Amino acid sequence: MYIASINVRFYETDMMGIAHHSNHFRWFEMARIEYLRHLGVTLGAMMDEDIVFPIMNVSCDYKEPARFDDVLHIETYLVKMTRAQMVFRYRMRRASDGALLATGETKNAFMSQLTGKIVRLEDKFYQPIVAAVEVMDHDE
Repeated sequence: MYIASINVRFYETDMMGIAHHSNHFRWFEMARIEYLRHLGVTLGAMMDEDIVFPIMNVSCDYKEPARFDDVLHIETYLVKMTRAQMVFRYRMRRASDGALLATGETKNAFMSQLTGKIVRLEDKFYQPIVAAVEVMDHDE
């Protein structure tokens, strides 16, 4: 597990002072990129090798609202990894009280940026990522 932290910015909220639901997907992405960076794999290095990993599926279950200036901790779990795809699960908590605000999941495929075709990761990217896979119950 990797925990990324973010503050809810004013422009991410609506007139009710609640973070707009679309931001959760941005926060998941930020947490996923930081997780990979923590493993020593950067998006820049992958792109230098013509590899990108677009979202194939994304979901979010909203539990409680996030509000302006809340500090959020996004628990990020890599739950599946193959040479062609990876699946992450997320739990978003408010730092001040630990309240569970949202859970989510993303599935990414590895693709050539030039051709748009699915590619298989070489060991230099695959090995550090697959070593981090965790077993996590979907309901956690």
